[in-house]
Amino acid sequence: MTVTESIKIKINQLTNPSDQESVIFNLFSLNATIDKVISMLTKSSATILVTDLHENTQHKIKYADVLYIDYVDRNICLYTTDGTYWVKKSFIKMLDILPSNFIQISKNNAVNIYEVQAVETNIGGNLLIKLSTNEKLVVSRRYIKTFKDYLGKAS
Repeated sequence: MTVTESIKIKINQLTNPSDQESVIFNLFSLNATIDKVISMLTKSSATILVTDLHENTQHKIKYADVLYIDYVDRNICLYTTDGTYWVKKSFIKMLDILPSNFIQISKNNAVNIYEVQAVETNIGGNLLIKLSTNEKLVVSRRYIKTFKDYLGKAS
């Protein structure tokens, strides 16, 4: 199956909050593209237990809701549109468990590539990425090639 072949897509909007979301594939054969879609769907619904420091409460959030992460004072800070949450974990361990749509952009940052709206070059030779929330992050020179390669694969 190639991308140019006609594929029928049907989406049903659930209205009852107690209904479980599901995806059904009717295929003649599995291929690399479908494998990626399955992996993406599986990991995007995965959750992580985080702490809200303002309310001192714990929440489960979906990785898909995370805009970017920052490693600060031996803790991971996860930024979402709803707030900022903390996880006590090393940056390396966090990178290992993040879904494949996250890419490291500096020594202490990784970004959810689906939240990147624009990319521009700044005077210092770094890349500046603009997120869906209009926040801007710097892709340090060390990670520019990896970032560009990732964008090339995603397009």
